[in-house]
Amino acid sequence: MIVNLNYWISLFLIFPRLVAPEDGSIYEYNPDNFRGQIEDMDGNFIMFYAPWCRHCTEFEPIWVELAELINTKDSKFAIAQVDCTLHPKLCQETGITGYPTLLYFHKNSFSPVEYKGTRDLPSLTLFLSEVFAMKSGVKETDKTSEVKIYSGMAYLTDQNIEKFVSKGQHFVMFYMPWCKTSQASENIQTDRLAPVWAELAVYYAHSEYIQIGKVNCLDNEITCKNFDIKQYPHLLWIFNGRIMGVSEVDTLENLKAYVDRMVLAENHDPDKFMKKKKTLPVARITEETFETFLENDLVFVNFFAPWCAHCMQLNPLWLKLGEKFQNESRVLIADIDCVRSKNICEMEKISGLPTLILYKHKKIVSVENGSKPLENLVNMIKEHLDEEVTNEEENKSNEEENILTKDEL
Repeated sequence: MIVNLNYWISLFLIFPRLVAPEDGSIYEYNPDNFRGQIEDMDGNFIMFYAPWCRHCTEFEPIWVELAELINTKDSKFAIAQVDCTLHPKLCQETGITGYPTLLYFHKNSFSPVEYKGTRDLPSLTLFLSEVFAMKSGVKETDKTSEVKIYSGMAYLTDQNIEKFVSKGQHFVMFYMPWCKTSQASENIQTDRLAPVWAELAVYYAHSEYIQIGKVNCLDNEITCKNFDIKQYPHLLWIFNGRIMGVSEVDTLENLKAYVDRMVLAENHDPDKFMKKKKTLPVARITEETFETFLENDLVFVNFFAPWCAHCMQLNPLWLKLGEKFQNESRVLIADIDCVRSKNICEMEKISGLPTLILYKHKKIVSVENGSKPLENLVNMIKEHLDEEVTNEEENKSNEEENILTKDEL
């Protein structure tokens, strides 16, 4: 059996609408819940199968994997299946003549779209994106500023892209529908990238740090002209409205690696890092956030490289230092990866690793080469904090004296 069917059938007799008890489960449909699910869900992708069918058994792991991606707690789309040996009348009414048959039902529609493509995960996720676009009428909604997002993919147009990408991190594919391998850019094949891009969007669908999107340049000439798109497909990394990178990889694993390298997660993002009262002990500074992070009163930065053995030895101590000042709003403990942020390290004239630089009001007040005892680092920070307090008290005293002098006059 594809799933433990007898168990679910017993549940359906009591709760006919309870079909996916946990994330990743395949919905099991029967005559009692079939119609209700199509009326309730925004979309249903259903496999009609027979347990004795060899092709069904071979396809089962991929169908399960698709369900794990789509059938999440808040999803309004369902990956489901119907056992035609148990529900022959339902399968007959639906017009099933062979197994497996894969049908997509739009909400409140009992005229399904049949999937006839390759039975692999990238092709299935691409099909889901396409049927969503077909139903939601992406071209019709282009006239509005609303961004449609389905299975993690943002459909961007001339009307909505500017505002949408102006804040946050976006990885966007610019493409032409007619573009095949022969017209593709030198390093990326469009026909191979399209299903992979759909799968990438599903993979990052629930990420709070990155949004995957795409732009059809045939329908959105203005946008593609503004971004100076001259070859297809073109993959741009956009951070707060600025182009920060161009990718020329076309496999899922390489795209994931590129995202992981580029994405600014919680400890990279100044706003999130400070708003959460520094729930992480050490901030990761990049070229895009260097100036923003340096706005703190005291910023102590560890310049390191992943290949550096002495840097790895310093890591536990640096985390402890971060924990020491985690609740001190005037102090920020941070690090900079000199491999990924080479320009900063060159600008700061870093000649050895690790190098520890203490910034006070954006000015360098101390430079240490190599590791130091934790107590020494803590005392160094406290000394500068004490200077801050002393200076503040002196300034306050001078202001009071000036006020008194004015009063005397």
